[in-house]
Amino acid sequence: MKVAAVLRLVRPPNVFTAFADSLAGLLLLWCLDRGVPDRACALLLVSGCLYLSGIVLNDLFDRNIDAVERPSRPIPRGEVSVGFAAALGAGLMLTGLALAWWVGHGPGVIATALATAILLYDGGMKRTAVGPLVMGSCRGLDFALGVSAGLPLSTPWPPIAIAGPLLLAFYVAGLTFIARDEVPGQSQRRARTGLLFLAALAATALIAVVASRDLPASPWAWIWIAALLGLGIRNWAPLWKRSDGPTTGRAIGGGIVLIPLVDATVCAVAGTPFWALAVLSLTVPALILKQFFSPT
Repeated sequence: MKVAAVLRLVRPPNVFTAFADSLAGLLLLWCLDRGVPDRACALLLVSGCLYLSGIVLNDLFDRNIDAVERPSRPIPRGEVSVGFAAALGAGLMLTGLALAWWVGHGPGVIATALATAILLYDGGMKRTAVGPLVMGSCRGLDFALGVSAGLPLSTPWPPIAIAGPLLLAFYVAGLTFIARDEVPGQSQRRARTGLLFLAALAATALIAVVASRDLPASPWAWIWIAALLGLGIRNWAPLWKRSDGPTTGRAIGGGIVLIPLVDATVCAVAGTPFWALAVLSLTVPALILKQFFSPT
């Protein structure tokens, strides 16, 4: 078994977007003047382990479909055995869960919910009508994982601590809805439905910030908001006119790489516009690795 095949199986570019989710959650604690526990940085590893496990298990469950639609993937090609993929996926998930419970009760509960959502999605819910929402919940829970390090689950969370994970969850739900027909392409109606959903989400979030008395906490946040809107439009606009497979694939790949910018913008709005650069910096290795490994 070649290392290159295993790397293609786990799709390395995407894991940095998972790191960005939990890092944004930790930064949100600073904005809320909450302490960040010493062990909290381990939650970045938790995000990575659970995300990679989801990627591996997805290909494991979909190996028969991939044999027809994506025969170049490592499992259908026989480069990675079914047994190895199962052991790798399970091992990564158990490692992530163990680390989360080591950090604390709140992260342990959130990580368990995240692992459950991953298994539900990979196990068959991806092909149901609620599949995109389940996938979105995985990302929202990943963001909440960082927040849970300093906010007890037994007490109400501040609005921004809820809004951040929800924004990310709905963004990824819209992205997942569009990605369902990535390989053959999709109808223009379906593509535009997904794009209209993302546009409505952006408009709702923007209106909420404008209407809020406390947000954005820094005027510098408007730069982040403008960048997110501008790059988001640039990435998704081509899909409005063309919905073939290659165009959909490029839009999905770009949409995934935009996830750290979504995370960073939430942090900027909450009050850390400069520290948000740390979250955005995780886009760099994702973009570099995207040249060598497919993110989808």
